[in-house]
Amino acid sequence: MRSSDFISIFRKKPASAQRQGEISPARVVLFSFAGVIVFGTIMLCLPLSSRGKPIAVEDALFTATSAVCVTGLAVADTEKDFSTFGQAVILFLIQLGGLGIMTYSTFFLLIFRRGFISQSGVLVLSETLTTGQYDVRKVLFAVFKVAAAIELWGILLLFLSWKRHLPADKIWWHCVFHAISAFCNAGFSTFSENLVHVRHIKSGCAVIMGLIVMGGLGFTVLESIFHRREYIKAGQRAWPLQTKIVLAVSSMLIVLGALLFWILDAHNSLGDDPFLTEGFHALFQSISARTAGYNTVNMAKISHLGIILLVGLMFIGGSPGSCAGGIKTTTIAIVFGAVRSLMRNPAKTDVVIFKRRIPDEIVNRAFIIAVLAVILIMTVTVLLTVTEAGRMQKWTKGQEPIFRLLFETVSAFGTVGLSTGITRGLSVLGKLLLTMTMFIGRVGPLTAVLALAATKPAPLFRYPEEKVMVG
Repeated sequence: MRSSDFISIFRKKPASAQRQGEISPARVVLFSFAGVIVFGTIMLCLPLSSRGKPIAVEDALFTATSAVCVTGLAVADTEKDFSTFGQAVILFLIQLGGLGIMTYSTFFLLIFRRGFISQSGVLVLSETLTTGQYDVRKVLFAVFKVAAAIELWGILLLFLSWKRHLPADKIWWHCVFHAISAFCNAGFSTFSENLVHVRHIKSGCAVIMGLIVMGGLGFTVLESIFHRREYIKAGQRAWPLQTKIVLAVSSMLIVLGALLFWILDAHNSLGDDPFLTEGFHALFQSISARTAGYNTVNMAKISHLGIILLVGLMFIGGSPGSCAGGIKTTTIAIVFGAVRSLMRNPAKTDVVIFKRRIPDEIVNRAFIIAVLAVILIMTVTVLLTVTEAGRMQKWTKGQEPIFRLLFETVSAFGTVGLSTGITRGLSVLGKLLLTMTMFIGRVGPLTAVLALAATKPAPLFRYPEEKVMVG
């Protein structure tokens, strides 16, 4: 189904005729996430949520944002600093955020469905909600059903993997927490050392990898895979273009990322493992770096080249309509497709992927998202060098401070959660900068811009065109 057909499900009037006083879909998405974050901050500030002294407000805000935005960056030890109630609050926030903006945007469209969807609403949905042949209500309930089924299987498989290695009184809580956190691509762990604590249990790590991949593919891609036979019965021999792009790009990033990380960090973070075990953990980090933020290696020992590789994977992230962040696999595929098209034939710039032409408005949108992401990351990194100037000298040697700050910023934007160990030592301003970055990275840079921009009616005329030299 074309995007225009999908839009017609919601729209009852022209896109340019947004009524006065209506809330734009972009702002609905922004405010809904902000409201959940405020709620989570209040809950985490309660004495009941901590094991010792109450969590500071800025740390509670950071943790709530990280949980709702399914990032995983932490300024407090989830195991030692939060009580079971506090961990349950974090898990609840992860589940809310992990179901994705797709669910939230669809949910609010159902509540406020009064024909208000505007051009900005179309852009929000295209950035966050994968189109497909679905009734809106069916999409909403199907997302819950698929998520619940995958998480329940994850809990069971983790229990079978960890039952001989973890205390009997805590194993179910560990399994529930990690299954939901992994599928939601959150990266939070009830172990102080993240998954380094259970890295030797390869079956458990394999389950985590499977949950991360499924959570990062997106609902419609999972639906295409699970209902392949129905597609064939309906006479549709090939998967939808969305599914093809997501599977192709994701597979390529996972394999290349694992091989390169294995080669680049064989004598650093992977240096103490046997040869095949190195490859296994390189594969784990390649999968986790794009979406989840779990780690089975010492992040402080990663080489400069390893950091650059992981930064690239985190920047791309997962797929649209999924629990993952980043600019998304489809965005990078369209950008590279446009560059390839220009190099092959500058006079004809149609972007073709898998023998399908991508509409110009989607190509433009992909470039806008990528550019906005780069601007945000560079700006926040520069600001962190100012706010953390007094702390950079105290960091352990091995990784240059600017690499650590860039890594932390991209991890926040991509809602990944990997860290070289400097998160807890950041200043209050530094934590607030990363909090903002996580929030924008989760809702999407284009959605954030549309939400903050003033709504104006569509112009009734177009200015004359004139060419300029570029490049």
